[in-house]
Amino acid sequence: AQCHGAKGEGNPLIKSPSIAGLPDWYLLAQVENFRADRRGAHPQDPEGQLMRAISKVLDAEQTRHVVAYVSKLPRQAHEATIKVDLAAGKLLYEERCMECHRYNGEGELVFGAAPLVGLQDWYLASQLRKFKSGMRGAMKEDVNGQKMVFSATFIEDEATLKSVAAYLLTLSKDAGFVFGQ
Repeated sequence: AQCHGAKGEGNPLIKSPSIAGLPDWYLLAQVENFRADRRGAHPQDPEGQLMRAISKVLDAEQTRHVVAYVSKLPRQAHEATIKVDLAAGKLLYEERCMECHRYNGEGELVFGAAPLVGLQDWYLASQLRKFKSGMRGAMKEDVNGQKMVFSATFIEDEATLKSVAAYLLTLSKDAGFVFGQ
């Protein structure tokens, strides 16, 4: 709660994403990625390093309890912080992202594709930058991360990156998330 908020809504001041309502399979996978140093190990990723350290102090039972609690929190909607033309982001999402993350951004367990709805645009942009730079997903053991590193190569410039992150926020609105819940 200190980092991600009492409702799991995230905190942009400390670059902490919304985690409310993420599916348990995804939450468990990410905790395991942090714990196994597949995520948050890059020296230029202070937010990831913090989460990696926290994940290592939780035992298996504590992890199950936290994941069960967080996955049942109502998802939070967020105001846009990136103001761009959404057309390029929509096009890129439909051509390159939708196959794994699905038409509604809900993700897909079979592909290990993260749900993207309910996440802040600034956080999505940050993670795309990390995949593009190899700060995230570069470990050989991180199969799903490597898929994203490859997929990030289709994002040609910062304007397109911001556009796809901003477009993803519109999917949360389409899903009927309520602001300030």
